[in-house]
Amino acid sequence: MSEYREKIILTYRQLLEMHEELLTRIINVGMTGEYAEVNTVFKPGDTYKFDLEQFRGTKDNNLKKLLTFFDEMENLMNSLANINGITEEELEDANL
Repeated sequence: MSEYREKIILTYRQLLEMHEELLTRIINVGMTGEYAEVNTVFKPGDTYKFDLEQFRGTKDNNLKKLLTFFDEMENLMNSLANINGITEEELEDANL
């Protein structure tokens, strides 16, 4: 594998980590802001799988901007994966 391709894959891996962290931050902002009342329903230890679509109708400008950035990042990641033909195997390769 060329050094260039290796750097593209490493960059994509970093974007994946940022993507997951941003998702967590969006949920946290939403659940402590506009959706704070909903948050009171949850008890310590409860689990729930959030879907970003639940936050799309927000009136919170900060949350809107975070969602827009999340979508832009997702589009960038999809483009990089398509342009470079990045495979799951390459992303999982521990030698990079």
